[in-house]
Amino acid sequence: MFKPVQQKQSQEDIFSSYNWWDQSCLLFQITNERIDYIESCINRTFGQHALRQQEILEVGCGGGLICEHLARRGAIAEGIDPSAAALESAREHIKRSNLGQNVHFQQGYAETLPYADGSFSVIVSLDVLEHVQDLNSTIKEISRVLAPGGIFIFDTINRTFLSRLALIWIGERFFRKSGLVPGLHDYHHFIKPRELRHVLGAHRLEVQEMSGFMPRLTRGRLTLGPGWFKGVSYVGYALKKSE
Repeated sequence: MFKPVQQKQSQEDIFSSYNWWDQSCLLFQITNERIDYIESCINRTFGQHALRQQEILEVGCGGGLICEHLARRGAIAEGIDPSAAALESAREHIKRSNLGQNVHFQQGYAETLPYADGSFSVIVSLDVLEHVQDLNSTIKEISRVLAPGGIFIFDTINRTFLSRLALIWIGERFFRKSGLVPGLHDYHHFIKPRELRHVLGAHRLEVQEMSGFMPRLTRGRLTLGPGWFKGVSYVGYALKKSE
């Protein structure tokens, strides 16, 4: 028998009290796999060991998981997020990790990024595009602040029956301790790959890869990584074309 779904919170409230650094949190558990993917995209674009040479912007940094792990691998990271509480959590954790010299956080919105044109060679946005208020404006701004020849790395959720089943109908009932709390996702904001490809192309971002992000067995441990199945979530990267 299904458990009743608890009252949904607003996404603003959810992200203000989210357990970003709890080891049971799904986002925490897959952070290393996401960083591996980011580094592989950068290496394919700029050459081996190029991560340490980049100043990377994360759009929608939340509690700072991605920024901090990028800093651990030698990158300079800038994180921006609308949630003041999430940013406070990010700043507290980066201070305890003694990496504050390599990471900076500020409050702001994806649709109006407070950076000059061409400011970054790498921009990442993971598990964020399905939460923004205006996808077209977000991608337009990302393209504006990305340097020509720069790389945009993303992951998001496909709008399918299976993603709705897995993340909302099942996830919000049985995996709340993993961070899938009621109200976290809105099915109508999920993005089909062809839709995202179209918006990226409209803003001079040429998709180089779009793969599923799916479970796999690595050295006897169940992890997530790029694969053939895009039915729930997918990852990819795009290059900004020159004028």
